[in-house]
Amino acid sequence: MKFFLLGLLISTCALAEKNDLSHRPRSFLLSGGKAVFVDFLEANYKISYNLNSRSAQVTATIKFDAPEAGFPVYDSEEDAMSVMLDGEVVREKQIKTPSRETKVRMINKQVAVGTHTAVITVPLNALIEWGRDGVRNAFWNSDLMDRRFLERYMPASFEYDQVKMNFEVEFIGTKTKYKIYSNGNVVDNGNNTFSISYPEYFNVSSVFYHALPRGASDEVEFTLKSVDGRDVPVTIYVMKPEVLDVDTLKMRTTQIFHELEGDYGAWPHPSLTIYNAGRGGMEYHGATITSTSALGHEMFHSYFARGVMPANGNAGWLDEALASWRDKGYNTTYELAGVSRMSNQFYYTRTTDSSAYVFGERFMSYMDGKLKTKGGLKPFMRHMLEKRLFAPLFVEEFIKEMSEFYGESLEADFKKFTFGTKNSFQKSFSGDHPMHQKMSLEELQKLL
Repeated sequence: MKFFLLGLLISTCALAEKNDLSHRPRSFLLSGGKAVFVDFLEANYKISYNLNSRSAQVTATIKFDAPEAGFPVYDSEEDAMSVMLDGEVVREKQIKTPSRETKVRMINKQVAVGTHTAVITVPLNALIEWGRDGVRNAFWNSDLMDRRFLERYMPASFEYDQVKMNFEVEFIGTKTKYKIYSNGNVVDNGNNTFSISYPEYFNVSSVFYHALPRGASDEVEFTLKSVDGRDVPVTIYVMKPEVLDVDTLKMRTTQIFHELEGDYGAWPHPSLTIYNAGRGGMEYHGATITSTSALGHEMFHSYFARGVMPANGNAGWLDEALASWRDKGYNTTYELAGVSRMSNQFYYTRTTDSSAYVFGERFMSYMDGKLKTKGGLKPFMRHMLEKRLFAPLFVEEFIKEMSEFYGESLEADFKKFTFGTKNSFQKSFSGDHPMHQKMSLEELQKLL
């Protein structure tokens, strides 16, 4: 299994560019031309924290391929301080997608087909706290709200686009030493400078990053023996050790790790990082911010969500439905009432339909019952991890893979229950889900 996983990672990286292009959203017309979604080839970010001015900024150097001529599209919640395209000073602007389901950024200069380089500088304002002990900053995501992936903090691409990312981080004007928790390879270069590298299969939903003064957190580090023979390094940290029993958390993590490996195979990531913040969580590649009660749900997402990965908003419900199915003890049902439009939101939608947690779980229970004589859903889930690990997919591809695996067409079931229209949609869930809460910026700020 160890060599299979390594080979799969290598082949995934080699095919990333082709996969990106096959999942690239449609270009759309606007005044003077068309907005074109591009393929990021490499993204290098310089992140600077200036303790003297209490300001921070990110400069992104992005090499991208434009598969068609037009205005290149990326995203950033912040207006750019400066933009250069192929060495020329240009401007950018925020635009809406055709059905107004989301906003994106567009470099206001048309490019020809081929490879280009953009250098974009933005202020870093989100989830940053300047205190007496120094600065704290985190890049935490949400798939339940629009534009809440990496674009919230820096110029970035979209979920379909896998790209090798490198961070160069510096803390200026301070003697305070810093710690960075991340699911990338962190190198402390001394003098409060750090280098972090992330693999080629990461996208905007993958990165876990939390910078804070040394000593601000309490942590435990250990290793877990994987079924493929690896010793997987684990870091668990908390801010209030008097509230949380780290030893109990370590035991619970170990139990869930072995449970998931028993069901779905070797842990698909090089490490595991857990920030137990005491609130419902969010998943990243081999990392999570979580509460103790949500830990199993979030670790499951390292297999489905950050293992088998959605390429767009309409595919985002799949992993939440599967995770919720696990949370409910893998229930089996043989009837299902109601319908949703989880697979049929507006084309450029980037959020996950919250019906995934309840109606999605019931749908997976129903599909498990329908396929019980063929082993149920679990064998297919393991198959998907072996075949589609780190390869973003559309919901239509998921349906096709499932139909081929079981030797019968299952499209009608998905169409009936998950492709409802706006008028026929029955709300299956409202309010916060205990595993993934819609947390305001102020609420997240308190977790820094």
